[in-house]
Amino acid sequence: MINPKLKEGDRITLIQMPGETDVSYGDRGTVLRVNEAHSFIQYFISWDNGSTLALIEDLGDKSSTNDKWMYEENFDKIMGKKRIKEDDESKYLKLHNTMVDNRFVFQRFDTKFLFDYLEKLRKSGVVNMFGINEKITPNQYLYLGSERIAHEHKYNKAKNDEVFDELVEMADEAKNKMIQGAIKVIEKEGKEIDVENVSRVIGQYSKKVLHMWMQTYGLR
Repeated sequence: MINPKLKEGDRITLIQMPGETDVSYGDRGTVLRVNEAHSFIQYFISWDNGSTLALIEDLGDKSSTNDKWMYEENFDKIMGKKRIKEDDESKYLKLHNTMVDNRFVFQRFDTKFLFDYLEKLRKSGVVNMFGINEKITPNQYLYLGSERIAHEHKYNKAKNDEVFDELVEMADEAKNKMIQGAIKVIEKEGKEIDVENVSRVIGQYSKKVLHMWMQTYGLR
């Protein structure tokens, strides 16, 4: 039910479009035209809220950080709790609840980059993603920075060296994106942008980003 192939005139409901704020979970639109290329499909959408952002399906990448949508009628069936297969109902209602509860996280943080970063962290093998018996919890890797991460795992022979090197290269940007998102949150709160408030928000929202990644990861 997620990411069906679309044609002109289809009505769709957005599940996620990471990194964009013009449209968000639950927004609806009509497919204007379809552009099929070798490695991706682009759907040009007239959104009901006036946006014209296009949906993109990367045919070679099925990760949780890609654009996701449903047919409008199927979305309404789930939200109306009409009978569908029990396992699908549980799965997508869980996604629905996650998206609604954390809609503001998508609006303020670059979840596409941060989800990609967390996937690198998982593949690197340096941490249990559930944080069990870990000195550094998974959410802390979102803001530790490259120097600290490289130092902590310098002698870790269990890590995947190639993926770990990629993780370290992304670490400073992940930290910066967490800071940028935290500033947006603080501005929304109407509070002073200082080190204490930035640290507070990063600590709080790093857990939310990790939780969202773990919730959507099961949909791959």
